[in-house]
Amino acid sequence: MTPLIDMAMLLIVFFVLVSQIGVTDRVKMKLPKPLPSAAVPPGREARGVINAIVGEAGRVQAWRFAGSDYAADATGLRTLTEAVAAALKAQPALEVHLRASSDVHYESIAPVIEAVGRAATLANPQTPAKLRVAVQPESSRG
Repeated sequence: MTPLIDMAMLLIVFFVLVSQIGVTDRVKMKLPKPLPSAAVPPGREARGVINAIVGEAGRVQAWRFAGSDYAADATGLRTLTEAVAAALKAQPALEVHLRASSDVHYESIAPVIEAVGRAATLANPQTPAKLRVAVQPESSRG
């Protein structure tokens, strides 16, 4: 029994010493800052926002861009494409943000994503579209 107690005491002393050495041997490092940083503060980039106006069962009734509403049919998407293309021609660095709630079906959003791609091609064929999709959480229903 005595050798077991001696061995336990030696292990405790060993781990106490090792843990103190690890704490005192830390080296402060000066890491380089990335240029330019990957994160952009909000509000600095030029952006145009397309909002989904949702009806029943998660179907989109219309799209709102730059204060105008566009129907969710083929004609409305065509005029929305033209409006986004005109905005992209005016501001080539424009980012388009697509906002919808989480209960909107993807089938409703996919045509708008394609429309933004076509608008970017119409505005400047060499520059790809900058599109961000922002999904809002479901509203609380009481």
